Amino acid sequence: MDDAYWERCPFYAEDECPKSSLVDRAYLIPYLLSSSEMGEVKEICKKCGLYLNEKRKYIRLRKPFRVAVITDKRGTRLQGKIINVSGVGALIMPDRWSDFAVKQEVELEIYSRPRASKNNDEIVIKVSGEIKRVNDKDKQVAVMFLEELRQEYLLAL
Repeated sequence: MDDAYWERCPFYAEDECPKSSLVDRAYLIPYLLSSSEMGEVKEICKKCGLYLNEKRKYIRLRKPFRVAVITDKRGTRLQGKIINVSGVGALIMPDRWSDFAVKQEVELEIYSRPRASKNNDEIVIKVSGEIKRVNDKDKQVAVMFLEELRQEYLLAL
């Protein structure tokens, strides 16, 4: 949908949209809205114009997902948390720092619930990725997925 401005809006992604409850409905359940309601949301977003400053194509979710990073063929696993994630990549902060390298291939296991949660319905998404950026100072690693995650996966988490 070319005119789904909220998909590129950094303010909506950061939960700073002044009309977020209305936009949430258009984003998450557009098939339940009438064409006039969808038109209203599109006009609000179009007039708002806050999305114009967004440089990224994919919306980022800032939710502290648990993640396991498998760094080599032996299955070395590093636990950590995701700082933000989109359909094409994630920014990860490992619990224990390692010697990461740009262009290093890794496997990720993204978990849907906190470790102490009593909910047994945990979703685990496994995805291959390549390290694109290493930030030694902040102990963060940017990973680009080798296959795009479908938005339904991220919303399910």
